[in-house]
Amino acid sequence: MKKSYCLAVILLGTSLMGASLNETTAQQNGESASTALVQKLGSQVKGIMQKEGPVEAVNFCSKNAISLTHEVSKAHGVKMKRVTLQQRNPVNRPTTEEINIMNRWMSEMAKAQQPTAVLTNTPTGFTYYKPLVINNDVCLKCHGTVDSTTPLGQVLKAAYPNDRATGYKMGDLRGMIVVDIPTVE
Repeated sequence: MKKSYCLAVILLGTSLMGASLNETTAQQNGESASTALVQKLGSQVKGIMQKEGPVEAVNFCSKNAISLTHEVSKAHGVKMKRVTLQQRNPVNRPTTEEINIMNRWMSEMAKAQQPTAVLTNTPTGFTYYKPLVINNDVCLKCHGTVDSTTPLGQVLKAAYPNDRATGYKMGDLRGMIVVDIPTVE
């Protein structure tokens, strides 16, 4: 009887450690993939911004941001998307759950707290939500106050007729990266 009890405790402990390890691994995978996307997209946009200016950066983003997201997703074995409450591209519209998380982050930020990533269980694995906060002046070139009569304003209007992704200030929540991490068997 004692052997059965000890074996059951060991198996339960191992199973619980495995669940914790899966969550830890999912958290690490979500952070790694989302950071890789921020770095890849950010470095390319920044490079174009420096060499060719914000008008060409908008052209680059409108043609390449989604494909770069898919490329980084594939490299990390996950599915990623960028969403926001103020979309530039309608593809980046959030779900109800994503809206709730961003609203919670904005409430935290109103109390001078930094938003932190969220990890949730799903039927197919985990979903990792990484906050995107405006923390670089280069972001504000296209997401800050943009005069619609300037070449940049005109390019934004042409590329994104229903653009709502301007008017941000340093430290504002821009949106989130959503990383769906499948359970590996």
